[in-house]
Amino acid sequence: MVLNEAFGLGATLSIIIISSVILIILGVVYFAVSLFIIKLSAGLVGYGNVSSDLAVLSAAILSAASLIASNRR
Repeated sequence: MVLNEAFGLGATLSIIIISSVILIILGVVYFAVSLFIIKLSAGLVGYGNVSSDLAVLSAAILSAASLIASNRR
């Protein structure tokens, strides 16, 4: 009985770890895509000399806002 519970706990922990790693990777990919879109759209609008700091800040705000908005129901 104890061995069965330990196996269930191990399986649950492994699923949590795997899903956390996948979500972190997807978050980094989403951030990179957002950064690319921000730099591209700034160039199209006419702000070709956007500093990297401002672009990263904009992408971080967009990523955080989308994560917060997706958590709300």
